[in-house]
Amino acid sequence: MTTDNTPIALAAYERLAKGYAAKAETKAENGFIEHPAIRAAMGDVSGLRVADAGCGPGFTLAHLMAQGAAEIVGFDVSPAMIEIARACVGARATLHLADLAEPLPFLPDAHFDLVTSSLAIDYVRDWTTPLAEFYRSLKAGGRLVFSVQHPLGSYEWLKPPSAFGVHYCEAEWTGFTDEPVTVPDYYRSFDEMINPLLAAGFRLQRLTDTKPISALRERDPEKYERTSRFPTFMVIEAVKP
Repeated sequence: MTTDNTPIALAAYERLAKGYAAKAETKAENGFIEHPAIRAAMGDVSGLRVADAGCGPGFTLAHLMAQGAAEIVGFDVSPAMIEIARACVGARATLHLADLAEPLPFLPDAHFDLVTSSLAIDYVRDWTTPLAEFYRSLKAGGRLVFSVQHPLGSYEWLKPPSAFGVHYCEAEWTGFTDEPVTVPDYYRSFDEMINPLLAAGFRLQRLTDTKPISALRERDPEKYERTSRFPTFMVIEAVKP
């Protein structure tokens, strides 16, 4: 565990960046479960001003561009991820290197119609700052749509010491690089997700326990059956009143 203010997963994602960018959309968890789920929750983004928090190599940015978002701002803590994202989206999106755990002054007040975040806020122990920044930067009636590891799935995967609270954990990721990469993370119970969201002023709209799309059945029948019965991720939708 880092002992300074360095983001816990920064070193891991610097190592993972190229392999993750090349392979994630073909992996069951990303391309067949989480990506379809969060994109369905975002809905029609045409003409919207959108901020993508923890944009990684630009998967969501590319989707927003293709779907006609009017303005796109993305940011990530990993310089390697931002470099890949910039090559992907060019001048169509404004990108920043930034830490979700810190204030985000480049996000204007009451400006965005949608803030979205794909599996990024899990790496922040205290959600107070990112949720406050999302709330500040959204218009009244603007939506926050973000995905997290499902408490059931992450309890099985990360093996925290307790199902209650927030716990620093580590997991070995394979398939993106030649050698396994140790990725630090935080396990978070359901109440540690929803109560901070409500305390930030958001109104909860919808929760989705993700399931795989049917295309995974032919690609990986065993994983399709398992993830159809046991949730891997959760998508949370909230609105700024």
